[in-house]
Amino acid sequence: MTSNPSISASQWAGELLEFIGADHQLSVEVPESAPIADWARSGAVSITGTPIQLLTPPGFAATAARGALLAIDTLAGATGIPGELLLAERAALSKWPAKAPWTLGLHSRAVRTRDGWFALSLAREIDQDSVPALIGAPTSHGWVSVDAWARTITTQEAVDRCRLFGIPAGQIASVTGAELMQLTSYGASLPRSLTGLRVVDLSALWAGPLCANLLQQAGAEVIRVESAQRPDGSRVGIPAFDDLLHAGQKSVTFDPANLDFLHALIDSADIVITASRPRGLTSLELDPQAWLASRAHGVWVQISAYGSTGPEANWIGFGDDTAMAAGLVRWIDGIPIPIADAVADPLTGMHAAVAAIALAQRGGAHLIDISLANVAAATAGDAPASDPFLADGQWQIETEYGIRPIEKPRARTVLGTARTLGADNQIMRAELAR
Repeated sequence: MTSNPSISASQWAGELLEFIGADHQLSVEVPESAPIADWARSGAVSITGTPIQLLTPPGFAATAARGALLAIDTLAGATGIPGELLLAERAALSKWPAKAPWTLGLHSRAVRTRDGWFALSLAREIDQDSVPALIGAPTSHGWVSVDAWARTITTQEAVDRCRLFGIPAGQIASVTGAELMQLTSYGASLPRSLTGLRVVDLSALWAGPLCANLLQQAGAEVIRVESAQRPDGSRVGIPAFDDLLHAGQKSVTFDPANLDFLHALIDSADIVITASRPRGLTSLELDPQAWLASRAHGVWVQISAYGSTGPEANWIGFGDDTAMAAGLVRWIDGIPIPIADAVADPLTGMHAAVAAIALAQRGGAHLIDISLANVAAATAGDAPASDPFLADGQWQIETEYGIRPIEKPRARTVLGTARTLGADNQIMRAELAR
């Protein structure tokens, strides 16, 4: 699948199902779907730019998101979830406004170098603590010091040094022509129903948990698995968002010094979701290929920043910086502006879920290798011809179907609270011991 700036959600859903090899006819056609119209509906435009000048994102990510949920509806029955709204539902719960040139959480933005720009995230405490080593000088000024340092070197030098220290960074629009995902099959089996299949989710933050959440909506059982020493960072982020993604899921923890419980959980799974780099999987003694080769059926969803093979497999990236590296930016006065809210995360989660549902239903053993940057790049495109304007106190935009209002971010209803860390350890240990 490749970029197509004139595509509709129905077209994208059909191409996505064909790409995955799912022999299904679309269950329904969606109305008024085209890139600008879908952006207007998504809520993502109202968080792109500044509160006094909203910007329409480039490309067709909102259309792809709408199409991905249409594909899920076709595979697993109607979810009632408008895919385009998932791009901005974290913003709906956080109530963060547009903050260009920063991302909504004020953790990422573009940095100018001697010859260009790169996207940088300092979202984790470890990233902030690494700044003195990164720039080769003691500092307590964070971003100001990074800006001064970056002006003295090339973009490639800056990105390489960030990656040396494990700091998320990527050259703006450096990921192009990417395939949406890589699928590898290890065997065939009889078709299966998704209902009741067990998903063991070792991922964190947004992309992987959203994939698991959509599998849960489609009838699977989800077990949220976290290291007892390093829980999912979303637990201390926006509580309502953590609840939205994880309510109704069991919560278990494992001890990295004793992996027997973790391995037993993995062996009990029908679908596994990970978002670790190769060395992270190795440290947990996990081998997706070996796991799949030993089974008649199973799906392993391997989420990465830039890909899970080659040098890219060791690069760290989050939804904001990988989206900017994929070219999902607008420009104001020569400065690259991030769009939406970590848009590569929800996009990747939705598309991973489509593939996981289709392949689990097909039966057999399958590896889904999907990266934030590649999914974002697959939906990239030129800047739109029109931006929002204020009329009668409301933001509006000229779409492919005429003038439409810019919708505000909306979130699905939060139906419960996420289980406390490790709440289900005892019950799962007892089950696996039987």
